[in-house]
Amino acid sequence: MEPDADLTAVLGAAPPASVAALPPEVQQRLAAQVAEAKRRLESDTEASVQKAIAGVPFAVRGIVKKALLG
Repeated sequence: MEPDADLTAVLGAAPPASVAALPPEVQQRLAAQVAEAKRRLESDTEASVQKAIAGVPFAVRGIVKKALLG
């Protein structure tokens, strides 16, 4: 396995040459940090949507949520 394989998986694409040149342990830490940031973003987005639709009548919340998130 290539040293940047985890980072590539987290990014969804090959990292730039400057990042690929980093030592493997740094790339692993970076991959972990990016993965954690993506998890937080997902969680924060869900919490924001829930807060935004709190005033929407229950019967149409699903429609509104789908409109907000696409």
